[in-house]
This record gives sequence, C-alpha cells and structure tokens, in this order.
Amino acid sequence: MEVRRSQELGATHGGMIVSLEITQRETNGIYLLALKGRLVLGEEGRGFRTTLENLLSSGATRIVLNFEQVNYVDSAGLGALIEAHRNAKVRGAHVKLTNLGPNFRRALEIAGLLTIFETAPDEASAVASF
Repeated sequence: MEVRRSQELGATHGGMIVSLEITQRETNGIYLLALKGRLVLGEEGRGFRTTLENLLSSGATRIVLNFEQVNYVDSAGLGALIEAHRNAKVRGAHVKLTNLGPNFRRALEIAGLLTIFETAPDEASAVASF
C-alpha cells in the first residue's frame, strides 16, 4: 500500500517566495520523502525538522530523503540533516539520503558529514538496502 502526502513550506525573501515542498510516500513501512526547493534557515528548515520528528514519533524506522530536486542547502539545512540523523539514531531508525547532486555531495564531503550519512544513488537502491 502506498500513501502520499505533500506539503509546501515557504517564506518570503527579498520579495520572492522561497519554498521547500516535501512529498511523502509510504511503501512497505519505508517512508520516502522527496524534497523540492531549498533546505534553508526559516520556515523550510523548521518544516523539514517537524516532518522528520513527526515520522520518528509515529514509529517510522526507515526513512529515505530524496534530494534530486533540491537546488540549495545552507548551513541551517545541514544542521537540520544532522539533527534528523541524530534523532533517528537514538530511536533505532535509519535515514538514507539519495540523489545527491555533485555540489551537495561535495559540500557534505568538505564539512566531513558524508561519512555519517547513509547514501544511495537513487530511491530504488536505498529501499533495496533496508
């Protein structure tokens, strides 16, 4: 059974609406979150944190974050990812990152964070690895 849910989180920045859309699907107990937009300080980061916290609180133990359509992540976004990883680990859950673009992958590598996250080239590989 597959369940889909979508939410858009946004803020105004310099007169332009900046947003992060999170589309959530659940298949066989694996929660797949496709992110689209920017993972940054503000509503986007808070919404991302809340979404992950709600999943973990509901007992989710297998979560895949798809970054294919994320075009920017700032230091607050990286902090939100670290927090998600830490909260998942404490609860015995696993969070895997997929479809990391070359710039985002490089930023994680430079920050020394690539080694703490489980990554997969795509959603299918991440799901198969559980």
